[in-house]
Amino acid sequence: MTVLLAEDEQIAAKHLVNLLDEIGFQYDNLEHVRSVEELKNWLFGNPEPDLMLLDIQLKDGVSLEVFDELKISTPVIFITAYDEYAIKSFKANSLNYLLKPLDKEELRSAINKYTEIINFYHQNPGQVKERIVVKKGASRLSIPISAVAFFYAEMKLTFAVDFEGNRFLLDYNLSQIEQQVDEKMFFRVSRQVIANINAIREFKSIEFSKMELYLVKNNYLKDAIVISQFTAPDFKKWIHNL
Repeated sequence: MTVLLAEDEQIAAKHLVNLLDEIGFQYDNLEHVRSVEELKNWLFGNPEPDLMLLDIQLKDGVSLEVFDELKISTPVIFITAYDEYAIKSFKANSLNYLLKPLDKEELRSAINKYTEIINFYHQNPGQVKERIVVKKGASRLSIPISAVAFFYAEMKLTFAVDFEGNRFLLDYNLSQIEQQVDEKMFFRVSRQVIANINAIREFKSIEFSKMELYLVKNNYLKDAIVISQFTAPDFKKWIHNL
């Protein structure tokens, strides 16, 4: 496991590493960068790390900048003395937003959350899950995946909508979810949406071999979902159980 740490204060970096040791977090390699430029260069030149621990305000700018330039799927724990970036951080794969001075138990909670997510989609890859952990306000719930009408991505956030029309925030992206759901029940109808077969209200063919799809309980997606000409043949096979 590779952990990427972005922290421009040597004392703060050492303190964080000591806390990780104290809570028993095990990793194989820790890479330390001290600026936004070093962070960008590292991410450009290396495979994505397993976890990123990022101070937001670095000596040459804000670490959040890298998410505007690079597509990054690595989970991130932000650690900073400032709380003004909290909302933006949660659009950047953020698991948690910890304020300095670091509290060991808050760090432990953030690491436990990371471990929970990794277990969800890395243990037994391809295994169909029956339940999924979602967020509702400050609480976390475990709901049956079969109760989800559709998953969708919007503004770098991922949501699940159940058959009662309730919407929940998720820690996983659509690609991670796609690996864990029953392919007979769910289909990735577009880059932004994974639909439950029982949530499909209507579909029809349109120009250029594309399709339009309408879902039940859809108060969140403004328009009909357009299935591309490349995805439409697979969708037809799936919907007809071929």
